[in-house]
Amino acid sequence: MQPNRTIFLSFLLLLLLLTGCVPSTLVTEGEKVPSEADSLMQQAEALKAVGDYAGAAALFEQLARQNQPPARQVLLLRAAENLFQAEENEAATVLLARINTAALPQLDFQKSLLVAEMALARNRPDEALLLLMEAPQPEIAVALLQRYHQDRAEGFRLSGNLLESARELSELDRLIQELEPRLENQMAILQTLAALTDTALDLLQPSPPGIQGGWMELARVIKGTAGDTRQIQQLIEAWREKFPSHPAMPDLLDGYFQKLKALYRRPNHLAILLPMSGPYANAARALREGFMAAYYQQPAENRPYLAFYDSSNSADTWPLYQQAVDAGAEMVIGPLNKEGVAQMARAGELEVPVLALNQIPPMVTPPADLYQFGLSPEDEARQVAERAWLDGHTQAVVLTPRGSWGERVFEAFRDRWERLGGLLAEHQKYNAKENDFSKPIRALLNIDESYARKRGLQQLLGKKLEFEPRLRKDADFIFLVAKSQKARQIRPQLQFHHASGLPVYGTSHIYSGKPAPGDDQDLEGIKFPDIPWLLVAGGNEPLARENLAESLSESQSRYPRLYAMGIDSFSLLPHLARLQTTSRETLDGKTGNLYLDEINQIHRQLVWAEMHKGTPRIIGYAPRLDLDIGETPMPSAETEAVEPQEDEADSKSEKPTSPAEERAL
Repeated sequence: MQPNRTIFLSFLLLLLLLTGCVPSTLVTEGEKVPSEADSLMQQAEALKAVGDYAGAAALFEQLARQNQPPARQVLLLRAAENLFQAEENEAATVLLARINTAALPQLDFQKSLLVAEMALARNRPDEALLLLMEAPQPEIAVALLQRYHQDRAEGFRLSGNLLESARELSELDRLIQELEPRLENQMAILQTLAALTDTALDLLQPSPPGIQGGWMELARVIKGTAGDTRQIQQLIEAWREKFPSHPAMPDLLDGYFQKLKALYRRPNHLAILLPMSGPYANAARALREGFMAAYYQQPAENRPYLAFYDSSNSADTWPLYQQAVDAGAEMVIGPLNKEGVAQMARAGELEVPVLALNQIPPMVTPPADLYQFGLSPEDEARQVAERAWLDGHTQAVVLTPRGSWGERVFEAFRDRWERLGGLLAEHQKYNAKENDFSKPIRALLNIDESYARKRGLQQLLGKKLEFEPRLRKDADFIFLVAKSQKARQIRPQLQFHHASGLPVYGTSHIYSGKPAPGDDQDLEGIKFPDIPWLLVAGGNEPLARENLAESLSESQSRYPRLYAMGIDSFSLLPHLARLQTTSRETLDGKTGNLYLDEINQIHRQLVWAEMHKGTPRIIGYAPRLDLDIGETPMPSAETEAVEPQEDEADSKSEKPTSPAEERAL
């Protein structure tokens, strides 16, 4: 083949690869691409189609060695994309460093997309959005534009900006022609906006509303009327009149609401299993009062019949359940203690659904109709890890109380932190019965080593030295696990030991739930997640804390989070089947944005606050990192430290890697 024809074929292959259109045989001027290359291309595409991404990457790389630039760079990029799909991020990173895209704007854009996607896989949305900051050129292929908007939507979601995430999905909607993918994307728009609170949807409504405002109002309709067939049709018709040219597809609205209607359960007979005496009695009283507050907010004709059973003895749990079922209960709420929940988990099958008010580790596969709802400190520890990671921290030191509670919280934090790619530099335990925490704090901050160096130098020189201890350099933040009284003591001692420059994160336990600026000024600067009912003003909502203030009992003031959990335990009942369909379905609750996992344990997305002058100052929701990639082990720190190797043919003309790409790679 003549050289000019080789170049022509390479450019033709480049264009076809970029547009994603690769026929089995490429023909020009009556001449075929060599059969070996044609066969390799077919094999690579076939392997990619069946999910053998590593095999496809190997063939694309083999094809790249048989071609000259620019086709070579295109094939190497296809190989890198398939390596990323195969979760071989280290190999993809090395390969990307070999690809010169300086003279190929569309390929350069495609490379940036891949680097951004690798950053998203490591839960680094800031790096991804930096790479995708500039708008693409008009001539960019539609398939790449779709990836661009999808990646930006995911980046904004991970960074907690759900409004911008939905806006990017709306832009993506305009580029999708096929019916099913477009329906899925429009569903994603609604689910993204539905995760916002009603207050946020009101405050963020654009003027004029336009397409985005139409999606936001539709999300409000879904959140407010899910399963209420008396209101749905009327509200949808009013919405259509207000937004006659909105792109929401009729199949989306009709199909989604039919699905909600089928999943909505409104029980007419409820059994509640709560202890009336013993160590759980006070907690049960707060739960019961919250439950009844929500119950009496319902119109009288919609209130189910209630039957209360005393489950003070956990051994009575199963007999009481059977008694309730025999009496006609359509759903059971409780038990509260873990022993009782374990009995329900071992039941195999349940005649009627159970909403347990505690959670246990999944020792066995629980029944499909057992839902577990609790104020899990492990959930909060995982959210601390995610928030610190999204704040840009990579190295943690942890201070926890001795005992099983502190160990549980620590293990949950460590597991999530290391899955995200974070490093644990130190873990120290303190005795919660003491008031002086100098010893564990000095060990946590490596101050003991500084004092040891001082003593060694003084002995060597034979004289006293002026000395200021040096803190460890391998810590970005402190995770402090403590109840409010101990946190008020520990925070000043951390500052005394020169740790005032290290950010401190805690769980909701550092805040008592009661406004106490004088006492809580010692918690200055600590960031923590907590339930919306304690932190977010409810406006005119009848069950908002400020609107219940005059009628709140002593048990509510002592156990405010359990009172809010009681409200949610009633509100959850009609929505459990809907939440069970996917973890993307949520319910705005008093204890957080509620969703279910694969074993029907309810998790809470909490509000984040920072203590400022003794008062919690809201800093917003943290995004959920469990969606799509949450349980996939993240690349280790070693993956990011691999030295890239240059390809000999491209090294002389290699385009310098941008700072954003360097961070993302």
